[in-house]
Amino acid sequence: MVLLELIIALFVFTTAAFALVLALDRCFDAADNRNQIDVALRGLQNQMALLHGTPVQAGETDAPDDGTGVAYHVSVTQEQELRDQKGMPIPNMYRATITASWKDHGDTLTRNVSELIYQP
Repeated sequence: MVLLELIIALFVFTTAAFALVLALDRCFDAADNRNQIDVALRGLQNQMALLHGTPVQAGETDAPDDGTGVAYHVSVTQEQELRDQKGMPIPNMYRATITASWKDHGDTLTRNVSELIYQP
């Protein structure tokens, strides 16, 4: 009888330990995913700061690799929707969109940021 109780207790303990290991694995995957998103968001902020520091020209470019495994694509277009009081487009107003893309477990993930930039 004691041997049967011991086997049942070991089975329950093993099942609980296995469930805990699976939960920890999921937590580590979620933390890794969150870290990759954080790297991409910080990179987007850095790329936007670099864009603010240089003269803006309309066009599309790929930003150089920063060593994080995240690729950045910069798209700058002349903003036509904003108009002054006379209905004329505001000159030197640009919309900059930066897209970050990276691979995670075979899937391509993307995040982007868009901002209006005025350069007199």
